Amino acid sequence: MRWSDCDPLGIIYYGTYIRFFEVAEHEMFRAAGLPYEVMRVQRHVQLPRKAFHVEFHSPAEMDELLTIEVGVTRIGTTALTMRFEVYRASDRVPRASATLTVVCVTKEGIAKRPLPDFVKEALSPYLVAAP
Repeated sequence: MRWSDCDPLGIIYYGTYIRFFEVAEHEMFRAAGLPYEVMRVQRHVQLPRKAFHVEFHSPAEMDELLTIEVGVTRIGTTALTMRFEVYRASDRVPRASATLTVVCVTKEGIAKRPLPDFVKEALSPYLVAAP
């Protein structure tokens, strides 16, 4: 963590976690062969956020190395839900956990549309049990 990620007490500011979750999400999609630029620009798959929930278990501090794990807990007809777990890297002390639900929509009109099969298939290896 950097000073800019922390509050005046040297504890990671809660809003910083959103950026960490976004990086983990992008890396999972990239590992699944679905980088967002390919999905959004070439395949016309739009996945805006619908719901986001975070729980903080213990404070992470400046200069602490974190491990962030991400998986998919649900693949539905039009939406999918991801689960994030954040640990202190040295001993896996839980720092935070979160769920994020995204919905597949059309670019024009932002209307719900079915999640394409190629997305469901690419993400199926990343399925994890919901807590």
